[in-house]
Amino acid sequence: MFKIRHISIILFAMFIAFNASAQRKVRKPIGYGASAIYNFQAEGIGADLRVRIPTPVNNLYVVPEISYYPPFNRYHELYAGGALQYDILRIRSYNFYLLGAAYYNFWINADDYAPEGKKKHNFAPEAGGGLVRNRGCWRPFIENRYDFKWKEDNLRIGIYYYPGQCRKNTRREKCPTVKGI
Repeated sequence: MFKIRHISIILFAMFIAFNASAQRKVRKPIGYGASAIYNFQAEGIGADLRVRIPTPVNNLYVVPEISYYPPFNRYHELYAGGALQYDILRIRSYNFYLLGAAYYNFWINADDYAPEGKKKHNFAPEAGGGLVRNRGCWRPFIENRYDFKWKEDNLRIGIYYYPGQCRKNTRREKCPTVKGI
């Protein structure tokens, strides 16, 4: 059973990572994002809100998230927790990353499935990978995850916003030289 102690450990680890990141002299930007989720096994759709926080370890990010599957789905759920994302490969303006995550799962309509002995409060570990743009203020991403608790696969497509990273094209147009008349 998922306890308050587990939530405290997750939040404490995210706080330490964020605090260490904030004390660095050269700060990488923090991204604020949202995504649409499709769960293949449950055939449900949901949405999430997240923050991508860089850590002092190169290419490692802490990503606290809240995900919600509305009541029109078969399973009405709320997830809260966080992921560690590690960029493994950079190709031009995109990064491929791997992730490991741990979430508190509140299954809101679990009582509808009481004969199956399902619990309302659960711990859901996940692993997966994704692709994210690595520059600009609007950074789209796509991510696939596997939930080990429910043995489900889900796809997330979303976007991060990085304040202060929007820059106009800095290349200046060169005027051709005019040779004598």
